[in-house]
Amino acid sequence: MKLDCGYWEVQTEPEETFGKKYFVARHRCNPTKVELVFIKGKELEGKKELVEFIKKEKLI
Repeated sequence: MKLDCGYWEVQTEPEETFGKKYFVARHRCNPTKVELVFIKGKELEGKKELVEFIKKEKLI
């Protein structure tokens, strides 16, 4: 499932590759533009706008 955050569509389920967990956000107007928000322990690391949105929606 995807949630809208301004111009971004954020996937609600985190993905995992090579032991790293992250959320994928794609730009609605330019789907080739992708931002990742990494989950490090209980902290999130990435674009500030997306980190705040994920915390507000309580996706983790």
